[in-house]
Amino acid sequence: MKRILKYFFSLLTILFFVIPTFPQEEPVKEKYRIKGPRFGFDLSRLTLYYFEPERTAYEFSADIEVSRNYYPVVEFGIQEINLEKSIYNYQSEGYYFRLGLEYNFQQNLEIDQYEMVFFGFRYGFSKQNHSADNIIIEDEYWGDYIAGSISESSFYGHWLELSGGIRAELFKNFFVGWVVRGKLLLVKSKHTNMEAYYIPGFGKGNKRLSLGFTYSVYYKIPLFKSGHKIHLVK
Repeated sequence: MKRILKYFFSLLTILFFVIPTFPQEEPVKEKYRIKGPRFGFDLSRLTLYYFEPERTAYEFSADIEVSRNYYPVVEFGIQEINLEKSIYNYQSEGYYFRLGLEYNFQQNLEIDQYEMVFFGFRYGFSKQNHSADNIIIEDEYWGDYIAGSISESSFYGHWLELSGGIRAELFKNFFVGWVVRGKLLLVKSKHTNMEAYYIPGFGKGNKRLSLGFTYSVYYKIPLFKSGHKIHLVK
């Protein structure tokens, strides 16, 4: 009987020291890639009040991740111009949109990180109505005289863009970012009576090449999880 008790206590002693050394199952945390449309508003247009008070413009954008690196994007904007000069007044109002694709060069991000350093392209189209009045023709010999006005007419433009920029997530689903754009005008309306002062979304109406810059804030609507996930130990 003593021998049995001895073996029994020896076994308990061994189990006491061995069991704590067994690996314990740790709780795990699943991390998914969240996808959904991301909507943006261009803050840089608000500075026009100080630098180009004759021009008022607003721009909105939307993009969505279709793969880890490719993001289709659409941008829409409106613009109004009321320009008062000593020899004429010019008015216009119109809209524009751009369609394109962005490629994200960031390769070594975690599955739940969405920062972007990207390069992309756009096709742009705009349409506006513009007119001019209080036109004064200056003449040193005969003196200045009022030539009248130019009635309202439509004006359109088509262009291509190459763009590059960054987009960073400040808070969950909230982003900020900037885009630099190089633009090439393909075709525009031909009017013999008046050139467009500014083509909405493109730039000066008398230029073939233009540069642009936007600084935007974004919010992504988290609609669904991608099929990829990883398990992390807490």
